[in-house]
Amino acid sequence: MHRTLIAGPPGTGKTFTLTKYLDKELKEHKTDPQKIIYISFSNAAADEANRRIKNNLYHIGTMHSLGTKELQINTKTQLLKGSRWNSFKNFSQICRDMSFESYVNEAGYVEYMNPNMKVIQYARSRKLDLQQAAMDLDIIHLIDIGFVEQLNKDLINFKDGTGMVEYSDMISQFVDKRKCPAIDVVFLDEAQDLSPLQWDMFFYLESVSIRSYIAGDDDQTIYTFQGANPKIFIDLKGIEDPQIKSRRVPKKIHKLAESIFPYMSERLEKKWEPRDAEGNVYEDVTLEELNFNSGNWMILARTNKMLEPIKEYLYDNHLRFDAKNQTLLPKDMLNAYRVWHRLHQGAIVNKEDIKDLWDYLTVKQGHVERGFAGGKSLENITGVDLDQLKSEHGLRATGSWETLNFPDASKDYIRTILKNGDDLMKPARIKVSTIHGVKGEEADNVVLYTDIEKIIYDSALKDPDPEHRLFFVGITRAKENLYLPQATGDYQYNIGGPIV
Repeated sequence: MHRTLIAGPPGTGKTFTLTKYLDKELKEHKTDPQKIIYISFSNAAADEANRRIKNNLYHIGTMHSLGTKELQINTKTQLLKGSRWNSFKNFSQICRDMSFESYVNEAGYVEYMNPNMKVIQYARSRKLDLQQAAMDLDIIHLIDIGFVEQLNKDLINFKDGTGMVEYSDMISQFVDKRKCPAIDVVFLDEAQDLSPLQWDMFFYLESVSIRSYIAGDDDQTIYTFQGANPKIFIDLKGIEDPQIKSRRVPKKIHKLAESIFPYMSERLEKKWEPRDAEGNVYEDVTLEELNFNSGNWMILARTNKMLEPIKEYLYDNHLRFDAKNQTLLPKDMLNAYRVWHRLHQGAIVNKEDIKDLWDYLTVKQGHVERGFAGGKSLENITGVDLDQLKSEHGLRATGSWETLNFPDASKDYIRTILKNGDDLMKPARIKVSTIHGVKGEEADNVVLYTDIEKIIYDSALKDPDPEHRLFFVGITRAKENLYLPQATGDYQYNIGGPIV
């Protein structure tokens, strides 16, 4: 097996280089596209790969999606989530009052709120025993390890008896059941954030391949709290094709980012050159000083909790932004607005988009005829236009978007931003996110808050590398200007210095 390693710091074009190797596979090696698998670590990276790669490969996507496909898992009926946990509670007498609340984060990892499940999930990802996992997570004092061990046994027995699965099973069962299709080549992007469990899956894919291509940057490993292990990437052997010149990061921002390296305890030494522009770093700024009326922006903070006052400021100043959780203009509402406009411009709209619109139509307000409010008549369509919605699906609403059943506060917000010249049919110019949420993304202007919470500070005192890597990622999202706001809390990350 021939392995090519593409290590490169931020903005050096690792994904672009992977696509060049893919082109070489198709044109020079004449590799059958149906014998190529292209793995992207996160859903966002998979979407970007799908956008760039026009060929009909056997698979382009995450490891979880490949496992689901090959194991023929029906996620609508077999995946343990939401109310389906109730059947497990009936099976296991020890967890009747336990919460299994979870969500899938930006990287595709499942995050459980309950510390018992945190330990179980981390142990699987890192291939550790439960006690060691609890110690690594520093929550051994919050749990009863005997309870966790019994919970894990019950969970294994329940899944064995019912055929139900968790997200980690999509990886482990793929390997255990030897479900890899006949392939010749495998690609892997954002490799540094794979957990040992995921590396097992990749090495299995490699073992049945002729060639492999791996791209990543250990300095950008930001999911260690979910099991990622940068040392595996650091220790990989193969033909090296390092990427050196950044197409994104200018000189001043590059210099600030490099000031973090001496404080990382373990990293792969590599050359990294800035792009040929100076850039700017502005310290001790406030939101009020910044002009958000033009250009594209990212506003980044360490946790979602820290983002809330930032969102309120933008709302108060009638600025539209993209964020994971919004109150005045959530994504389904924005999509309903856009669908309404597209329909009135004569477009044919797909079923998924129509469902977002239907959530804001009611019989009581005369939007749809009785019997059509639930959208059952839309189940079997692929695409539909405005005339068909009126003649076949009970649509009676007419007029502007204000006809839709949006809350009054949302309507006021939309009216104001439209009056200010915003075009809701275009992407927002401002993105508000945690640093974890913008891995692989960039903006001309980045506002990076360095405040951290006490629990994060205490953890960083014991193991500083995760915070160093995370803020390195935050800094290197900026293409032109980096703004570092005044500290507002008791604990901050000190760029270019130790955790003190």
